[in-house]
Amino acid sequence: MKKLLTLVFSVFSLIGFAQSKYELGMQKALQQWQDGHPKEAVAILDRVATMDKENWIPVYYKVFIEVTQGFNNPQGDDVEDIVERNRILIDQWITVGGDEWYVLKGLNETLELITDPMNKGMTQSPIINKAYEQAVKLNPNNPRAVYSLASFHLNSAKFMKVDIPYYCQMLEKSIVLFDQQKSDVPFYPSWGKDWAVKTQEICKSK
Repeated sequence: MKKLLTLVFSVFSLIGFAQSKYELGMQKALQQWQDGHPKEAVAILDRVATMDKENWIPVYYKVFIEVTQGFNNPQGDDVEDIVERNRILIDQWITVGGDEWYVLKGLNETLELITDPMNKGMTQSPIINKAYEQAVKLNPNNPRAVYSLASFHLNSAKFMKVDIPYYCQMLEKSIVLFDQQKSDVPFYPSWGKDWAVKTQEICKSK
């Protein structure tokens, strides 16, 4: 019995150590990102992902960081390669991550779009719209999904006919959902409210 208890406590100690190491790694990665060091953050996330290969969150943040960095310089020499690498990861994790990963897919395909909007608009727009619609279908209360679908259409209004009042209402709904969101999962995505509030400027200008 004593040996069994020793083994049990050893297992729980190892689990606790692994969890704390994961949390420390995630905190360090996100801090590096916040401090303006995205490459260092991605490198840490790669290492964290090896600790728990069933956990989609470290890979999610890796893709999210690379997409948002790409938005800052869509004509960068490596953007096309980043989009392709992200597509592989998204395909691997989208079934597990569900609605959050469909939002991520929409963002990644948007990055592809803005590398050459004049030539890629017709092909990319349906892909982006479908990704966001699927995210909303899977979870109508996901504020990032609702916001992303509304934002995509509102920002497309300059190029095509869009029901602006409808998508402005959707945008308002997303802000309410952002205020209501909560999760017990450490480091679960929570971004987006500031983007939604900024997008309201489109509605106010109409």
